[in-house]
Amino acid sequence: MLNIAGEILINSLKLVIELGLIITVIMVVVEFTQEYRILNRLTALASPITRILGLPQAGNLPLLAGTFLGISYGAAIIIDAGRNGSLNSDEIYLINLFLVICHSVVEDTIIWMALGAYIVPVQIARLLAALLVCYIASHLVYRYKHRSHLGVE
Repeated sequence: MLNIAGEILINSLKLVIELGLIITVIMVVVEFTQEYRILNRLTALASPITRILGLPQAGNLPLLAGTFLGISYGAAIIIDAGRNGSLNSDEIYLINLFLVICHSVVEDTIIWMALGAYIVPVQIARLLAALLVCYIASHLVYRYKHRSHLGVE
């Protein structure tokens, strides 16, 4: 019994150390991308997705940051875009909806790899689900907004 408890403790400590190293490396990469404004240069990659969702170019950076680096970093950019007026509340809603379903692709992938999960099917499913749900939501939001501007109830 003591042997099993010792093995559980050792394996748990190994996992904690492994996850700590992964998260530390991710934090260093995030700092690097912030310092050299790499995310700002890569925002063109998000343009096809933001066009599908009916979002302006200002939605590229928050969507890309949240998708690849996580909700914390993406949220800071979303808040900043909302404060400076480059995104309205509907656009912020759609970006948040997308990120709830498909956020932190890099971080989650690395952590899941460490845990031995099958990554590709999960990430593809997350991305497709996020695109589908947000595409439908964007059409509903803009249809409702258009109808309310016309005075149609």
